[in-house]
Formats: sequence, structure tokens, C-alpha cells
Amino acid sequence: MQLKAILIGVLLFQIQSGFSQEGKNSKLYKTIMSQDSLLFNVGFNSCDIVQFENLLSEDFEFYHDLDSISDKTLFLKNFKKGICLSGKSYQVRRDLIKGSTAIYPLTKNGVLYGALQTGIHQFFETSAGQKDKRGSTAKFTHVWLLQHDAWKLARSFSYDHQMKKKN
Repeated sequence: MQLKAILIGVLLFQIQSGFSQEGKNSKLYKTIMSQDSLLFNVGFNSCDIVQFENLLSEDFEFYHDLDSISDKTLFLKNFKKGICLSGKSYQVRRDLIKGSTAIYPLTKNGVLYGALQTGIHQFFETSAGQKDKRGSTAKFTHVWLLQHDAWKLARSFSYDHQMKKKN
């Protein structure tokens, strides 16, 4: 009985080790954070549609707790006609909450094929000459896949949107 308990403990430890978070100095962590920056700081925050198109996998799916499910085509259409509609008097900005990101490697038979990214982000509405208006804060989970030596965002989950009360 005691041997069985030890074996179960070792198995649980090995399973946990297989899903351990990447260190902030690891190559994978830095790579995914770079992809996150390209997606949001370049793509989202500056409405660079081409950047988004290049980073999304062909079978991309976006799940939003307040706005349903989108595939790549619908997501890009809504992005162009929504927050990136030309002539709008404001822009939307996404800021990653410092220290909130965790990266987990996805492997098959010891070979890296993807990464799971979790975190919290804050959205703002920015207008020229005005103070940024705080929008929602939300949790997110991204599934990044290594496809033909390039990192592509395959699945995006944005959930638990909360509006912050003004101080």
C-alpha cells in the first residue's frame, strides 16, 4: 500500500513537471512575449491589419465571453469595421498587466509544437488631447502553434471582462 502511494506521488510529480510554467528568461517565454507584443502593440494598438493576418493561423478561432465565437475571416472583418474603422475619433489600446503572464510549453514525444499563454490585460479608449478612458480588464488564454517554423495564434479566449470603477 505504501509503495502504491509513493508511485502515485511520483506520477503526479512527473505530470505536474510536464506542465510547468516557463521561466521568464527561457527562450520560449521570450518568443511568446515577442509574439504577444507583435499581436497587440503593433497589430491591435496601431490597427495594423497585415500584422494580425500574419500572426493568425488559417484555422484561427476567437472566443469572447461577451461577443461569441469568430473564425479568422469574421474576426478580421470585425476588427476592420469595429475598433479600426477609419475616421473614428478614438482608438482602443490593450496593455498587458505586468507580471500576469504565464507560458506553458506544449510538446508531443518531447518535441515542442506550441505554447499556452495566460494572462490579464487592460483596455483603454484613447482620444487625441484627452486622458485615456479605462475600459474593461479581462483574462485571456492563447494557444500558439509552431507552424512551418513560424509561431501562429490558433485559439484565443478572452473572458471574465470586468469594468473597473473610477477611483
